[in-house]
Amino acid sequence: MQFKLTLRPVARQTLVPFNYAYRLSAFIYGVLADADKQYAEFLHSQGYQFSPTRRFKLFTFSDLIMPNVKVDVRAGGMWVNSLHIEWIVSFYIDKAAQHFIMGLFQDQRCVIASPRHLAEFIIERVEAVPVEITGETVQLRTLSPVVIAEKDERSIDQYLHPADEQFGPLLITNLLAKYGSIQTAVPAGTAFMDEFDTSSVAYRLLPAQGRNAAQPKSRLVTIKEGSREETRIKGYYNFQFELSGPRELLELAVLAGVGRYNAEGFGAVGVSM
Repeated sequence: MQFKLTLRPVARQTLVPFNYAYRLSAFIYGVLADADKQYAEFLHSQGYQFSPTRRFKLFTFSDLIMPNVKVDVRAGGMWVNSLHIEWIVSFYIDKAAQHFIMGLFQDQRCVIASPRHLAEFIIERVEAVPVEITGETVQLRTLSPVVIAEKDERSIDQYLHPADEQFGPLLITNLLAKYGSIQTAVPAGTAFMDEFDTSSVAYRLLPAQGRNAAQPKSRLVTIKEGSREETRIKGYYNFQFELSGPRELLELAVLAGVGRYNAEGFGAVGVSM
């Protein structure tokens, strides 16, 4: 299910750090742990296994939607200039859990803290966002940067632009692996796709609309900032694409995210209207 959260800043002046996504991920794990420690520990430590080296958490979330934000490079963040902001959170879960998830987030205090910043919000409203996919082709828009990368000869990730010829194939390979991770009827990594033709799965970057339409933008994000595991990741956002395939696979793309690092706030997408 996909949910829209409405957040109210606690303070009159609130500065959100640039690298806030990892803190939001920790907040989600904390909310889940308060309700179901076993499920939260499963997601955090294990996840859904496709192979011994590939596991997926099958949830993701959007960038914070902050109208009229003021960027302050010297302060290392963005000043919130509105009474409310919004946030989209997606889980690949049974629809029966919708009200349970909504109840978990309602009235929670969301804290985004760093050595230099402390931003606090109250979640005032939680709404379920219908994900309606009726055909085998859907147009999607990015809600957070999408990370697609391939290794070079030094085994270093090279992050790809959405127009790169390998972007689509790698996005599809990742999505099929996610689908394989939830197939409990067969051993992980086996021929789980026999039920439909994988050649029908396709990606197409949609052209930007309008004379002055913006092209895909890149963003370099630091996760686990200030720790030994600090990592810098580049993703692309501000674009739309068309995805074709079985409806189950398209739904998975929307609810679990596309590309890599979904549980860290990358690859969230919404259905274009």
